[in-house]
Amino acid sequence: MVTVTEISYKNFGRCVKLDNGTASVIITVDVGPRIISYCLNGHENMLLEDIGREFKDDSQELRDYFGEGKTWYIYGGHRLWSSPESYPHSYVPDNEPVEYHVSGGEVTLIPPATRTGQQHRMTCRLSDEGSLVEISHEIRNVSGAIVTLAPWAMTVCAAGAVEIFPQSGKDNGLLSNRRNVFWSYSDISDERFFLGNRYGTLRQVKGAPGKFKIGMNNEDGWAAVVNRGQIFLKNFSMEIDGNYPDYGCNFEAFTNGIFLECESLGELKTLKNGQKVSLVENWELIECSDTFDPRNEASIDEFVKKYGLRNRTAAI
Repeated sequence: MVTVTEISYKNFGRCVKLDNGTASVIITVDVGPRIISYCLNGHENMLLEDIGREFKDDSQELRDYFGEGKTWYIYGGHRLWSSPESYPHSYVPDNEPVEYHVSGGEVTLIPPATRTGQQHRMTCRLSDEGSLVEISHEIRNVSGAIVTLAPWAMTVCAAGAVEIFPQSGKDNGLLSNRRNVFWSYSDISDERFFLGNRYGTLRQVKGAPGKFKIGMNNEDGWAAVVNRGQIFLKNFSMEIDGNYPDYGCNFEAFTNGIFLECESLGELKTLKNGQKVSLVENWELIECSDTFDPRNEASIDEFVKKYGLRNRTAAI
C-alpha cells in the first residue's frame, strides 16, 4: 500500500513523499516540480540533489527575458522541459509553489503556466508493491499562437553514475539502422564515453572538466543508470516513423563534472492554442552489487543479460 504525505525535505521546502515500504519517491511542491528523490528504502537517492544551488543561471539575458531578480536553478531530480532547446526561453525559473492533487498512490502536479505559454502537468504513480513508477508528462499550448515542440523528460542523476543505452540491432538491409548525434562540445575521444555495436555507456566523473552529450534513435526503449548499489531502469517508447528532435533522437544522455542525465523525448508536434502533447516513462529500481567494465562490450552485455535489462519492462 502506498502512503502519500507532505513533508519538509532538506532545503527544498514542502515536498510530497510516496512510500510503499520498498521504495520511495519525493517530489518538490514549493518549487519546480522536481522528482527530487527516488530510491529503494535503505539505499541512497539515485537522483541529484543540488543542495548548494551549484548549477544555476542568473545571466542578464535571462533576467531581461523573465524579469529582474529571476534565477533558473536545476535543483536536481527529474523535470519536464520541451524541445528544441533555446536560450533563454527553455530556462524558465520555476521557483513558485506547485498545485498538486493526490489520488491513492498517485500525485498530479500542476505548476504555473510559463512565460513562454506552456502549461505543464506531471502525474507520478508508485505501485502498491516493489519500485515501479509511472510518470505521465503533458504540455499544453496556452500561448495563443501555433507552436511546434516535443515533450522532453530529463532525469538528473547523482554523481558517480554509469549510464547504459542500447544501439539498434535492426537489420534494415541496404538502409541505415541507427543515428548517433553529437553536440559541438562532445569530444568523441572522451574517456567517459564508450560506443560499441550493441551498447553505449556514459560515465559521470565528479569534477571532470567539460561536458558530453549524445542522442540517438533508441528503438529498444530503455536505458539504465547504475550507482549506489542500485540500477535505475527507465522505459519509454518510440514511433519508428515519428518526427523527433535533434535529427531524430528520442533519447539523449549528458554529463558534466556534477551530474549525469538520462533523457527521453516525444515526437515533435505542431500545436494550435489549447492542444497538448504527452510522454510516458516507466521506472524501476533493481538492487545490484555487481560491477562491469563500461568500456568493454562483452562485460556490459553480461551485466545487461544478468539483470534482464534489455527485455525487462518497467511498467505498472
